[in-house]
Amino acid sequence: MDGLKWFYSEVITMELLVPTVSDIVFKYTWPIPNYKKTIAKKSIIDSSPFELNVNGIQSTWNMSIRFWKGPEGNRITNPVVLCLNMLNCTVHEVEQARIRFQFAVFNAEVKHWEYCHVSRTVLELKSTSDIISLGYRDLSIVDRHLKKTGDVEVMVKIQIIQCESEKHNLSQDMTRLLRHSRGADTKVTCAGDDGTEIPVHSSIVAARSSVLADMIKPVLDKVEQSEFYEDNDNVLPGVNENVESHDKESVTKNKEKTRHHFKLDLLDFSKELTYELLRYIYTDHVDNLDSLAAQLLPLAERFQLQGLKELCERNLIETITPENVATLLLIADEYGCDPLKRACLACCEDNILNINKSLAWKVMEQVNPELFNEVCEAGIGSSRSSNIDDSD
Repeated sequence: MDGLKWFYSEVITMELLVPTVSDIVFKYTWPIPNYKKTIAKKSIIDSSPFELNVNGIQSTWNMSIRFWKGPEGNRITNPVVLCLNMLNCTVHEVEQARIRFQFAVFNAEVKHWEYCHVSRTVLELKSTSDIISLGYRDLSIVDRHLKKTGDVEVMVKIQIIQCESEKHNLSQDMTRLLRHSRGADTKVTCAGDDGTEIPVHSSIVAARSSVLADMIKPVLDKVEQSEFYEDNDNVLPGVNENVESHDKESVTKNKEKTRHHFKLDLLDFSKELTYELLRYIYTDHVDNLDSLAAQLLPLAERFQLQGLKELCERNLIETITPENVATLLLIADEYGCDPLKRACLACCEDNILNINKSLAWKVMEQVNPELFNEVCEAGIGSSRSSNIDDSD
């Protein structure tokens, strides 16, 4: 309508409403212009504030750079101290939360994030306007981090795990079920000198993976009526309470003897890998994905766990470097991970001069020449003879 103008006097804040807060990973990128000039002039450098509003937790955060002092009191500008701070918080009720965060700095030469180790801390979430420092990392900024403009980008990922409100959500309850195995009817046997066995529930495993369902085999020819046993009793329901103690002992031993009716052999996998596989099957989460993604991906493909495959793939995409790109290309091609493959090819195109022929490239050339040629055609053709396709 002519002459009609709309004016907005305030910024509208959006709040995320999700089943589980810990399912959300917040990512904030902080561009620092003219980095060298900035740190030379300022002793305190703060990012712009950013808000994390989810499920009734309204909070404002920022990142900051501080400096150590040398023995003579002089300011040390490399490494710097990168900090994560919560500036204020508003919640309906006070509660404990675990905060998981991870810093990263952008490598401008290879166009890739370099991640620091994951940090964890416990925080009391309460309504406050006090600034709370969650933690810091020493961060060395060198030439490869400087863009042509002199700018530097740092980033943080934040995950909030509400200890109380999430104590009885489905994921946490299923974690406890796996850990304590009440009602488990199947023993999973994995690699190890001690023949490690993990009790699980066949119905849950079978519902998640038809491949694993077909691998579950009966242990006993005849399944006894152990479902009539009560976990907190030593006798069957209906048995006279005055039964002799040695009879009760006999019933208890029989109960223990027939506890697991089925078995699932995963003898190719370590206890750690098997447990993380089972954790995903029960909860849709993996605790140690940063270190196990490359190992879990083949299992996800083998057992047709598409969600786990996508988790691993996203994690591996964040770890691509010129040094490991050949290995990740082989993994992506073997297990049909198209997004990972595209990300690897993009890395190759952007880093022609930084890629040298490692053992993984030689393996690729020998066992998968079609993939090797595809990489070369993607943008490395001119350097093929000097970097990747060198003479042996």
